[in-house]
Amino acid sequence: MPAPREIPDTAPGQRPVVATSCGKLILLGEHAVVYGEPALAVPLHDLRLSVVLSAGERPHRTGRDVLEPPSDELPGTGRSEAFPITDFRDTAVFPVVESSDLAMVDDDDPEGASGEFSPVSELAEASSAPASRLQESRTMDLAGPPPLSVDVGDDAPDGAERDVARALAACAKSLGLPVPLPVRLAVRSGGLRSGMGTSAALGVALARALLLFYGQQPSLPSVLRAAEAVERLFHGNPSGVDHTVAAGERPVWFVKGKAPRQLGKLCAVDLVIRPGQSAESTAEVVTGVRERLADDPTLARVIADIGRRTREGRVAWTKGNLDLLAASMTAQQSELDRLGVVLDKDREGIARALDAGAMASKITGAGRGGSLFALVAPGRVDSVLEAWGPGAIHARVGGT
Repeated sequence: MPAPREIPDTAPGQRPVVATSCGKLILLGEHAVVYGEPALAVPLHDLRLSVVLSAGERPHRTGRDVLEPPSDELPGTGRSEAFPITDFRDTAVFPVVESSDLAMVDDDDPEGASGEFSPVSELAEASSAPASRLQESRTMDLAGPPPLSVDVGDDAPDGAERDVARALAACAKSLGLPVPLPVRLAVRSGGLRSGMGTSAALGVALARALLLFYGQQPSLPSVLRAAEAVERLFHGNPSGVDHTVAAGERPVWFVKGKAPRQLGKLCAVDLVIRPGQSAESTAEVVTGVRERLADDPTLARVIADIGRRTREGRVAWTKGNLDLLAASMTAQQSELDRLGVVLDKDREGIARALDAGAMASKITGAGRGGSLFALVAPGRVDSVLEAWGPGAIHARVGGT
């Protein structure tokens, strides 16, 4: 007898959806990957950004537009911000009209304002109907209350609410789906910080949530396309490695412009991660490296050396030679320092991990005060965790 379905008997577009995505860690190859060198990246399965997307209450009229907040409980504590409908007039599930245009609604239409609106079944009709035939229940006054509420965790950086709102719009546009306004969106980082693929995880989770909301399966190609749009929004010209790992959740050998290769037969290794939050965006750090390369062409040799160390590290890990993998990481950290992406506090954190017995330690991602990680023998995990203090995380990657 087949197991009963656990999916509620509720039409798509009317039930809340929850979607998650894991973080990622670049073991070797950051920055050089932008210039065609390889990168070796792994998923962080236990660190998962989560998205809860739920339809808000439909507006009703009591002399003026009122948008009732949804009553759904959101995970954890956080802060919220609402956004005006003008931010989403190109992507709303219903047409957006100016206040003066509401008088054009045909009050003699028998369906009237009492007609129910379904974002799935009536999407095509609502998006193409002329203004004179719009039902009042399918419009929202631009002067009315904000239709989008974004809730983020207390640990989110300043401005995260607006970044999430922009990411939602970019994701929906890439998927060819409207933003289902009014809507409430809650995001929790799951412990992800700078260098751990936060924006890529956001793009992947938003894509999965939107597709599920509209009753579609979140296929890998669709999720990758939408997550790339979010990465481009935040990073301009991303390498693609972050959202590839976040969507596939497998260790990846990545070369820009080529199909990523999922890696197998990798021995398990222990990492300790010290999450950090850079004061600079990834786009700003990447732009700084590009400018330094333009000013000093000899730094192109550093990019090539980073690529060589990445290849050596992959061979070492495949063979289970952790000493050689550690040597590749240590050499690459020096090369990243030459690119100008390592701060004094990064160097201090790395030295603390090495003093506690780590085999190697380096920045991950863009650097400049972001996250650090260390390759650690199993017997030294606790000492490195203690050296890095509260917030440090143990992760095991690879293995079968």
